[in-house]
Amino acid sequence: MIGSANSSTWFPEAASTHAQNVDGLFFGIYVAAVFALFLFAGLALVYFYLFRRQGEDQKGQQGGRLNPVLLGLWLLGALGLGLFAYIGGIPGFVDQAVAPYDAYRIHATARQGDWDFAYPNGHVADTLMVAVGRPVHLTLVSEDVSHSLAIPALRVNQAIVPGRNTDAWFEATKPGTFRLQSNIYSGAGFDSMATSFIALESQEFEKWLADVSDIFIGRTLPEVGEILYNRLGCKACHTIDGTQLVGPSFKDVYGFEFDTVEGVRVTVDDAYIKESILTPNVSVIAGFQPVMTPYAGLVDDREIEAITAWLRTLSSKGGLDEEAAAAPAETEDATGQEEN
Repeated sequence: MIGSANSSTWFPEAASTHAQNVDGLFFGIYVAAVFALFLFAGLALVYFYLFRRQGEDQKGQQGGRLNPVLLGLWLLGALGLGLFAYIGGIPGFVDQAVAPYDAYRIHATARQGDWDFAYPNGHVADTLMVAVGRPVHLTLVSEDVSHSLAIPALRVNQAIVPGRNTDAWFEATKPGTFRLQSNIYSGAGFDSMATSFIALESQEFEKWLADVSDIFIGRTLPEVGEILYNRLGCKACHTIDGTQLVGPSFKDVYGFEFDTVEGVRVTVDDAYIKESILTPNVSVIAGFQPVMTPYAGLVDDREIEAITAWLRTLSSKGGLDEEAAAAPAETEDATGQEEN
């Protein structure tokens, strides 16, 4: 049999509400195709036997007429099979194309050899985790070439085209760990476009979501700062390799002096970084325009501290030794209370 080891059909284990429509239509068309195969093959053998040439003097009839009854039956049969496939498939197609209004939204990014799944709370993971019985709406984008998001157990297979957003949705019906992969060959790294799809019971999912909501847990300050750099969209204007974009590069910026457009020479320290994040257009480095979005009210002091610590690791004048850089953002004292 084709499929998973614990499957009693040709399909993998069914784990979503889409499975009934997909599986039912497949087996309906399969049975119809097998029936048509035996019908055509059987008629061919019968005709071969009945109308075979039995003597050397026999000749085939010239200019024979088509039997309108048989021709009509063939046409009706073909039309019936087509209508069956259409009527049986259109409800499932419409259902998969339109996500429920209250579906839980997750943003999925595909790139060669890797996946990123971003949750509404800001957590980003390389595996997709959802709650059983809760509709999930995926927004899919590609950073490079064409990919697809395929989860066989959910009967989901959606192409992801560069330069456009694609949507897909599903509702898991049973907990478990299933395979998630790309079904479109995309060159070197295609074989690593596989990860896990994990469906959890609702309470377990909420607990997991609460555990990962705080990006400071289990990470150092520079690691959190790098996450915020990607999450807040800083990389769209600021590189880390010295290349200049809309804003200055973050490489070798901390601890260095720069002239501003106001003609003031400033040193990029903790205070200047905080000011540049909260009210960036008050003091702009010469050569750049005051076009940065203020982040006042969007980031707190703790996150600014993490960003500053990360910027110090990118600078030759950062002054952050290895021990300080590796220190966890949070520790626990002997009583189990967290200390900042």
